[in-house]
Amino acid sequence: MSKKTVENKKKIESKKMILAIRIVKSKKSGFYTFEDKIISSEEIKSFFNKEVIK
Repeated sequence: MSKKTVENKKKIESKKMILAIRIVKSKKSGFYTFEDKIISSEEIKSFFNKEVIK
């Protein structure tokens, strides 16, 4: 395969990864903490919709 074909194939297979940060309030102490995670672009809505209880 030529060099250009290999480069184009790599671009298609790569996923867009995003650093998602959200603020979560602790029920015990009342303080706010940050939860961060590197996720793909398809998982963003599920990450922000779920409620975390600490």
